[in-house]
Amino acid sequence: MAAVEQLQVELHCHTVYSHDGHIEFDELERAAKGKLDVVCITDHDTIEGAREFQKRSKVRNCDFEVVIGEERTLADGSHVIGLFLQHPIFSDTFEEVVREIREQGGLCNLPHPFRHRDGALRSMQRPMEGVSGFEIFNPKCSLEENQRSHTLCGSGLVAVGGSDAHYESDLRECVNVVPNIGDVRGSLEHFLQGRGRYQVLGIHQKNTGKGRQYAPLYYRLKPYVRVPRPLVPAAGRLYRVYRNSRSRWRTPELEIKYVSE
Repeated sequence: MAAVEQLQVELHCHTVYSHDGHIEFDELERAAKGKLDVVCITDHDTIEGAREFQKRSKVRNCDFEVVIGEERTLADGSHVIGLFLQHPIFSDTFEEVVREIREQGGLCNLPHPFRHRDGALRSMQRPMEGVSGFEIFNPKCSLEENQRSHTLCGSGLVAVGGSDAHYESDLRECVNVVPNIGDVRGSLEHFLQGRGRYQVLGIHQKNTGKGRQYAPLYYRLKPYVRVPRPLVPAAGRLYRVYRNSRSRWRTPELEIKYVSE
């Protein structure tokens, strides 16, 4: 990776190794090339995709670096992200997952902390010891959920952003622009310690709506039309083609969501 003063970092995205992810390596490479310096693969409850994508990025000498992460689903349905993982996360309670991430030298973030269905802070207070950051902006959250995340500013946690990309067209809908202090690990640690000036950039979000849904047409039809289970994967692939065809030649226009002091 060429030396630059700042790194463009994608902290939260899902590959085909996630149960609901649709990003394949070739498409990730095409979408990230020249636009992202760091891509954190945070598949649901597995690091196999991140390992494979990291390996392939090195073989191909890509101009971006892949970080191995995982978005762990807890017993209560909420999510926690671990970055720089050496092995999968096995626990399913908040405190144990945070401990497990830290014991293997990883960094811990809270994705969409107040999202009604899977935010770790949606209904309770938790001890934040060992947690580094929280998503202050996630395009898959509602405006209200993202605004609520601002209440965590001043809590000692670092405000970050994540695209929560499930399709390659979602990549770069939220980017962290952080100082490059020489290597990716050191730069992300520096960033997640709240050191140095950085920006969170994201797409414009309307005042109404529930956030950028993964498959809005599917959810509108779901109460009335039941897709036979064997056809669900095929329907997902078709929707991926549709979604990406609409966005293939569009570069997301980003605005400032947060600037560190």
